[in-house]
Amino acid sequence: MNAGESTDLTVNVVTGVPKRQDRFGYQNINGGKVYNLSFCFPYLSDYRNGKWNYHPYYDAGENRNSAVSNFHVSFFAPKSYKVAASGQSTTKNGKTTITANNMREVAIAASNKFKVDHAYANGVRINDYYLASKNSKQYNKLALMTAQDSFHIFTKKIGKYPYKEIDITEGLLGKDTGGMEYPGLIMIDASGFLQKKHPLDRYNELTEDVSHEVGHQWFYGTVGSDEYMEPWLDEGLTNLLENGVYDLTYTKSKAYCAKLMHSKFYTRKNVKRANKILKENANQFINKNQKASYINYPVNNPPKGVDTEDMAYELGMDFPAVLKVAMGETKFFDALHDYYQTYYLKQATTQDFLNIIRKYNNSKKVNNVINKFIDPKYLSE
Repeated sequence: MNAGESTDLTVNVVTGVPKRQDRFGYQNINGGKVYNLSFCFPYLSDYRNGKWNYHPYYDAGENRNSAVSNFHVSFFAPKSYKVAASGQSTTKNGKTTITANNMREVAIAASNKFKVDHAYANGVRINDYYLASKNSKQYNKLALMTAQDSFHIFTKKIGKYPYKEIDITEGLLGKDTGGMEYPGLIMIDASGFLQKKHPLDRYNELTEDVSHEVGHQWFYGTVGSDEYMEPWLDEGLTNLLENGVYDLTYTKSKAYCAKLMHSKFYTRKNVKRANKILKENANQFINKNQKASYINYPVNNPPKGVDTEDMAYELGMDFPAVLKVAMGETKFFDALHDYYQTYYLKQATTQDFLNIIRKYNNSKKVNNVINKFIDPKYLSE
């Protein structure tokens, strides 16, 4: 097809929904059912730089590379079910009509046990779909507070969220999965609240999971990237928002979390001290010329001796965290804001990110940091 042409394409797909704790599957919880429906819809392969990208499915989630589209979905469920979905939706007589414009994909969660509460932040409606339990009041309050604080901070630091609302859905996602991100919808694992054992740290884990998945609305949801080839661009930058921005800002949600955990250590003074320690560690890394591992490798071929998730999440966060110190906080966030605005609802590469960084600070110090983390052999145009 030539540029500007269009066609109609119909694909008929039938799938079962497996019984499992995951982002695609159903599960029995508290006498009801929760259906998580994602990674089960066909979408067009990405055509870029004169070739099709055929990335295999990667269970951790880093397999997507899609441009924004407009989705119109009709979803049918029994009348007793509440339906959460990407975009905006209305439900009448068991039929939910979903309109999700300028989104990379659509996810749906439905349950006959969902309760719904909401809050607002920066004009965005935050809907929390939670399950009734003896801990549900604390879960709902903390999840909404964390989402509000995250929206306030990330909007100020990075830029405006592109949609009118976001849904948070509670469920069980399985071992080592705290949550999952989709445009306009995040799934949160609440095993610490729903299962028989209720570890005290569940409150802190909830703030980490919610702030992280909300952060993905900025990096992956709004600024897209090839998650299979350069997973650090969404996971590393989002980890920075969670650990290096939300965690290092004194918030009401973290204060409430500390209260629930009976901790007296969460104070403005200690948050300030944590910022100082991390800055000192970054300067030590820079000045002592310590080595780091490369992060811009694909998920199927991480650097030797480095785990894929460490590369994407931990090292992927360390790179921008050290850059922030090398550049100075003001210039770093000015650059990150520029990066966000430049690739708003588009797709970016590591090279695009570096171009913006060097626009604001092209010093020897900054380039030395870049050279520690970025392998030029894996830079894509």
